Amino acid sequence: MRKKGLAMLMAGIMIVSSCVMGCAKDDSNDIPAKTSAAASETEAQSEKAGTDTTQKVSGEIKGDINGDGIFKVGFSELAIDGAWRVAQVDSMQKEAESRGYEFVMSNAELDTAKQISDVEDLLTQDLDFLFIAPIDMEAIMPAIEAAKAKGVPTILLDREANGTPGVDYICTILSNYIWQGEACADWLSENGGADSYKIVQITGKVGGSDVRDRQAGFETGVKKYENMEIVATQSGEWSRTEAQKVMQNIIQSTGGDFNVVYCHNDEMALGVVLALKAAGMNPGTDVKVIAIDGQAEAVEAIIAGEMNCIATCNPRFGPVAFDTMEKYLNEEKLEHIINNEEYIIDSTNAEEKLPDAF
Repeated sequence: MRKKGLAMLMAGIMIVSSCVMGCAKDDSNDIPAKTSAAASETEAQSEKAGTDTTQKVSGEIKGDINGDGIFKVGFSELAIDGAWRVAQVDSMQKEAESRGYEFVMSNAELDTAKQISDVEDLLTQDLDFLFIAPIDMEAIMPAIEAAKAKGVPTILLDREANGTPGVDYICTILSNYIWQGEACADWLSENGGADSYKIVQITGKVGGSDVRDRQAGFETGVKKYENMEIVATQSGEWSRTEAQKVMQNIIQSTGGDFNVVYCHNDEMALGVVLALKAAGMNPGTDVKVIAIDGQAEAVEAIIAGEMNCIATCNPRFGPVAFDTMEKYLNEEKLEHIINNEEYIIDSTNAEEKLPDAF
């Protein structure tokens, strides 16, 4: 069913796209903005499918920088390589359609050079607004600068960049990745059930702010507990297959002398589970497996006893992304960092939270 869903989504993207192919609140950094709905109203508004909320002033569309009577929104997605990204793209596409905006997007396939080229191509399509999910904090800057030079307002999604918010781009909407990492360490201390913990950390692709912050948050959490030690850290490249290979190598190099694996996303955690089982180890019991995201397959793994904890990372950016865009158009103030709310899933609430998984 998931493969079928993905195929259907990609077909939908090809129709609407002309190029198809994951933070602390800073109250001191308010910036002038060009939605007016409070965050708590976002979900309710997004359910009003088919409602055209394109904003018009004196017969003209507000923010139509090309004067063509069409408000076109571009989205440069870093990849569509798993359930999280599929859910993000689906959310952005549906929200744009429900509000009456034309929507085009590209898929960088985790290639930084391609993402810059993608943005340049999107900018030739008379965009009025641009969302970017950057692969790399520094490598994305030429694309951000190109949008700025062309006068296309830009918001970053789920990852930061090295430019200056309010100058090079409007703001960044993302999850609190540091909290996610630290919350996993806290959960382990409270619920792990062992006297001491030797931990393997499987990171995402190095270069993204999410990888930086999930690692920093977790390592900060580990330092709070004298009975925790990280014995190995290696990148699984956000991939189930790659994480399975990495885990197999770590099992061989350590002789299996660890009892926790912390993964930066659910996809990699599911690969780790496969590697542990193939080595005759028992994921979820002998080796605790903790991760980040909230993917349905991973929540099901918790219910099955093969994973233990997930710190959620909501991929449904559409409502808050377009609310924030409309706030900018209405000249409201925006914070430089806007956070999604997250929570912990474990055996105590996995069945309850499964319907909310993606």
